Amino acid sequence: MPFLSILFRTDGTEETNGTNAAFANCPLDNYVATNGAEQALLIMCAAIAVLALVKNVVTYLSFYSLATIRTGVARDLRGQLFDRILALPVGYFTEQRKGDLISRMTNDLMEVEFSVIGTLEVLFKAPIMILLSLITLFAISWELTLFALVFMPISGFLISRIATALRGAAGRGKERLGSLISRLEETLGAMVVVKAFDAAPRFRARFEEHNEGYFRLMRKLYKREYLSSPVSEFVSMSVIAILLAVGGRLVLRGQGLEGELFIGYLVVFSQIIPPARSLSDALFKVQKGAASLDRIDEVLKAELQVEESTSPQGFVFDKSVSLSEVHFAYPGSNAPALQDFNLTIAKGETVALVGASGSGKTTVARLLLRLYDPQSGRVEVDGVDLKDLATTDVRRHMGFVTQDPLLFNDTVAANISLFDPALDMERIREVADIANASDFIADLPEALHTTIGDGGGRLSGGQRQRLAIARALYHDPPILVLDEATSALDAEGERLVQGAIEHVMKGRTAVVIAHRLSTVRRADRIIVMSEGRMVESGTHESLMAQEGVYRGMVGLQHIEG
Repeated sequence: MPFLSILFRTDGTEETNGTNAAFANCPLDNYVATNGAEQALLIMCAAIAVLALVKNVVTYLSFYSLATIRTGVARDLRGQLFDRILALPVGYFTEQRKGDLISRMTNDLMEVEFSVIGTLEVLFKAPIMILLSLITLFAISWELTLFALVFMPISGFLISRIATALRGAAGRGKERLGSLISRLEETLGAMVVVKAFDAAPRFRARFEEHNEGYFRLMRKLYKREYLSSPVSEFVSMSVIAILLAVGGRLVLRGQGLEGELFIGYLVVFSQIIPPARSLSDALFKVQKGAASLDRIDEVLKAELQVEESTSPQGFVFDKSVSLSEVHFAYPGSNAPALQDFNLTIAKGETVALVGASGSGKTTVARLLLRLYDPQSGRVEVDGVDLKDLATTDVRRHMGFVTQDPLLFNDTVAANISLFDPALDMERIREVADIANASDFIADLPEALHTTIGDGGGRLSGGQRQRLAIARALYHDPPILVLDEATSALDAEGERLVQGAIEHVMKGRTAVVIAHRLSTVRRADRIIVMSEGRMVESGTHESLMAQEGVYRGMVGLQHIEG
């Protein structure tokens, strides 16, 4: 306004009135006097256009740079989360809901990206704009500016109270969303049961309960979030009204600024409102995103129960695998899964573990694979504790087949190789043949390149199990761990899978866990377990002759001795 006043003077004099006293003898004033107002006008118009171009180019570059930072940080966080999930112990996933973990990796991460990182532009820009405006206001009238600053703590107190409440509501909302996604994931995974038992109304009621709870929490959250902008604007406009009343009375009495300069002061003061509002909005977004960041941090800081050795030894297996005085209890359990357990398995030996559910058989397999570490005792390969070996080396030398073969919605070849980047098709065909899987693979529409559906749903139980055996053999492991590999199959499926197992165990060290004792009769040694201890050991014939626990188990299953 002062510059335009200089430019459009109509009295033809070079004297400036009181209104422009602060800008007297400025370069523009001198330029107008020397070159005329019209040329100065053209220069100003050109300057406005150039500055607008520079401003928007810089704005575009800043937004693009911030977008790179925002998406890059989100990418890195996502990668850290996934790495942490892969490193966490198996027990962590039995305690945590999968849907909640998915929510943390998707919704919470997106909230952090947009709420926290997305406010960087405001957090950089708004304080600078406010500072420059304050400097200008102090230059025009430091008394009025100090008077206005008295009201800023009131605004800050109101906004901080709302922001603090918002963070708690946001955290509860994210937890409720995690529960909602867990219900959905659980329902999708059990759809056959839901349909078969006509349980859809009950599942609908459970889902509706969580859905309604999430709706109420989010409504409360947005009520608080949307309150920030009206509060900050009301306080700002109230301060302007007070300044207008106080400063205007002084102007009217001739005790303050000149009228036009006071108007200019109010105009400059009003320029503080937009960045102040954006700063308060950014504060609310940061508080909302901080709740999501806390949930992500819980996963990143979850305790790793299996720590990697800083200087691992090389994996060598020439003699035996052993468990010595092992004691192990699962987190949160009062009873130990294994207590003072000792077992040595010689290279090339097939050892079967049998016993009632909960006797510790599967725990032995998990300790051998180093999915857990024992609380006391040692698990060794050729006398070297597994803790002194690289976990990747341990698992690369052990093949694992579970009762429920976990397959992926991809091709047969990808499932056997487990997405090995150095795909060896010849090796895939070889292990498929060893696992008695070649015949049914050949009958598939695209053979090894056939997609088998979610969880291998397009295959029968026996076919899935034989693929799991082929997968365990793909890297030619010297040690095989078979956990209830045939318990869920029918007679024909069991016959085919058992034939595959007997084929693959030749020349390998094998640990076989089974409920069906008919599948372990040919084992070199049978270990009978009860309450985490070994109670009997021997061949099928020697254990039958003892007339102990094993013989009783055989009698219950009507197996001829």
